[in-house]
Amino acid sequence: MSGAQDAPAQAPSVNVPQAAVADVGTVPGPPSGEAAIYHAADRMTVCLLAALRAGTLLLGGIELSGGARGRGTATAGWLLAGLACQSGVMLARAGRRVAAHSARRPFDAAALVTETVAGGTALLILASATPPGARAGSGFWAEPYTVISAIIIAAAARRTWPGVLAVACLTGAYLLSVLPGLPGPSAAAQANVTAAWTNATSYLAFYVLAAMGFRLLRSTTGQAETLRLMIAGVSAERSRVATAGRAYRIGHDGPKALLREVRRATMPAARLKSWAPRFRDDLLAKLAADPRAPVDLREELGRIAATYTAGMQLKVDLTAMHGQPPGMPAQLMAEAVRELLNNASYHRYGYPARLTGSATSRCVEISVHNDGPGVEPRRLASDWARKQTTIHQFEIAGGSYQIHSGPWPGAGTTIVLRYPGDRPGDRNAL
Repeated sequence: MSGAQDAPAQAPSVNVPQAAVADVGTVPGPPSGEAAIYHAADRMTVCLLAALRAGTLLLGGIELSGGARGRGTATAGWLLAGLACQSGVMLARAGRRVAAHSARRPFDAAALVTETVAGGTALLILASATPPGARAGSGFWAEPYTVISAIIIAAAARRTWPGVLAVACLTGAYLLSVLPGLPGPSAAAQANVTAAWTNATSYLAFYVLAAMGFRLLRSTTGQAETLRLMIAGVSAERSRVATAGRAYRIGHDGPKALLREVRRATMPAARLKSWAPRFRDDLLAKLAADPRAPVDLREELGRIAATYTAGMQLKVDLTAMHGQPPGMPAQLMAEAVRELLNNASYHRYGYPARLTGSATSRCVEISVHNDGPGVEPRRLASDWARKQTTIHQFEIAGGSYQIHSGPWPGAGTTIVLRYPGDRPGDRNAL
């Protein structure tokens, strides 16, 4: 039994239905690129900032409804309404970009400038409508509102210095709106000054924490999404390769055996004609099958043996196969057996062959024997390794094989495939 095998480029071509191939391994999901990779991070960012902004607007509404009525109440009310509209437009714009999987980030330079200008203006307007003694307390609701503006700036800034500059503007606007109106050097006034400076430092602190958090969020979710897309791509590629491999095997091995018998003129035309429907049905069944479905090795070997029994003297005994190890490359082992039978039928034509197998939940052993002239085991193993045959691939996947033969006439050749390939022995045995 020699290891000769026709290269795929020399094999008869087979027309594969494009729809069947295109449907296998298709990965649904958003378009590729930065928008897809960071979509989860952008969605969480928009939802978080929308909740924080809604909370500060609600706080402002509570302060207005619970405070004493005065000449500045109307001004503060109109200010709150304007800020609510501005925030709604900005968040709706960001949400629309996320929903459309836009390549642009939800918060950009326009959001940075808008939040800086709107926040600084809100601080100055509300300061003019609030008594000086109340500006450093919790009733000055523009301060927590603009702290959230600093967080939004952290999400919008692409570089550090524009964000720091914008936060510095908010800090300066806050101090400018609070400190000048405070009364003289009394104990209460000193407490208000201390509170004002403490509130002013919170802008930079919240900006730094938010900038670090958003970058960590994008990095983590981006890496996770990239890994998911890579895994999905590998799965899709494996499915496409499996489909092409099945189409090649059915379109190559069966017609090759048929054409070989036509060339030898040893079988009548009527018998050769009966092979065609079987090959066609096998091809369509393989193309329609799910490549991820588990393979029963005994059933697969039975189908392969049935194909070769029609054109050669083949005795099959698979009665000792009861189960198979979990995770074994059953399809690869079956294709290795197919290759051995193909060699036996082509290179040792006229001699009988035997296919025997035994299997348990722990190990599998398949043997293919023919009574033809012997081969040189080391040369045959070298040919398989050089041509990267299926038997060589089976060995790489964790299996093993042994060649029992000798380079003299009548020696016969036996190839034994085992999985797992953890049994010691020389694969080039005589």
